[in-house]
Amino acid sequence: MDPLMEVINFVVAIFQEPAIFLGLIAFVGLLALKERIEKIISGTLKTALGLLILLAGVIVMVNALMPLGQMASAALKLPPVSVEIGTQTVISELGFEIGLVMVFAFLLNVLVARISKTFKYIFLTGHLIFWNAVIFTAAFKYIMGLEGWALIIAASIFTGAYQIIQPWYTHFFDLEVNENAGFVLGHSSSLVVLVTCLITKPIAKSGRKFKSMEELTFPQALSWLREPMLMIAASYFIIYAVVGALAWDSVVEFASGAGKHPIVWLVLQALNFAAGFAVLIMGVRMLISELIPAFQGIAQKIVPGAVPALDCPLFFPYGQVSMAYGGLIGMVVMVLMSIFFVGIKYPWYIFAPTMSVWFHGATAAVYGNKYAGVPGAILGGVIAGVLMGVGQALMWPIIGFAIGDFFSWASDTDYVWYPLIVYLLALIAGKK
Repeated sequence: MDPLMEVINFVVAIFQEPAIFLGLIAFVGLLALKERIEKIISGTLKTALGLLILLAGVIVMVNALMPLGQMASAALKLPPVSVEIGTQTVISELGFEIGLVMVFAFLLNVLVARISKTFKYIFLTGHLIFWNAVIFTAAFKYIMGLEGWALIIAASIFTGAYQIIQPWYTHFFDLEVNENAGFVLGHSSSLVVLVTCLITKPIAKSGRKFKSMEELTFPQALSWLREPMLMIAASYFIIYAVVGALAWDSVVEFASGAGKHPIVWLVLQALNFAAGFAVLIMGVRMLISELIPAFQGIAQKIVPGAVPALDCPLFFPYGQVSMAYGGLIGMVVMVLMSIFFVGIKYPWYIFAPTMSVWFHGATAAVYGNKYAGVPGAILGGVIAGVLMGVGQALMWPIIGFAIGDFFSWASDTDYVWYPLIVYLLALIAGKK
């Protein structure tokens, strides 16, 4: 293999392993601070382990959610996803280009943070650095028709600009929500967060007061619902029971594959989702306690004033009840969007990707609750479902033939809206 490709593959491999990537960031930061060797080793390992614990929780939650999306599709009688190319084929065929786009976009982000007085945010959500490159490279390839170095340069600039600007436009709200904890949002839910905050923050400034979702009260017999983990377990059992009743054949199929009784399987899915959340929160707390102090070495010595832009679950501790309800509301709204587009006989099927819409609705609800209490948290979940559904509907005729299968399990809001900019560029250039 070509030596250059060996280097590119190694760098890409690091970006694709977020725990190693953030562990190295912590290592560099602690070195810059000239910490003692035992502190460097401890901080590096705990940062990596914190993210691995976080991701372990996410994996458990996703595994509990994915069947729910397939059951909802079965209940709505949506057909299997069928595309001409497919996301995995795109990744395979454009692997070299995607790898270079990841590297160049990250370097551009660091360079701008180093020289700019405004854009001081470094996008460090490793797995999304990969997906940013995949989606935007695919957009320039299949919408603009670019190839070779023209594709690499255009996609690198666009992806780098996204990773520079996205944390900047959400930071106005991030540091208020996380009480100036030293990090901002670096996530593909940014448009949901932005829209939610642009609506709810003026409400807060107007002086109107709303009860916080975190202060909800329940009758004594239901007081246990104040515990987010228990509330999540109960809520998602109800959701699973309702959707399962509408798609019982799917429940039987999933339960049979797991070697469980259908009803037992439904209960376990809800409990697994709640358990995954508990693990995720533990990982978040460890990651914050280790990475943020270590990053000060980079902010002081290497990229003065830099602020890390990190994954959305790091904001969950700042509104755990809001998060739980927001994710649930987002899922319900996304299913309603699917029903709506089926009802109007839209030529493409709009899928309800439970994984993405839950995390986007949960994140937006934390922000909405900060500014407008219960109504704001509810609005965050609604906005997540609407933006994801409408964005997916807009993307299908533009690039669905290439990565439409991606929409069925991810469909992140930034990924179904930002490619519209590429489409507009294609129109201006006369390529559409």
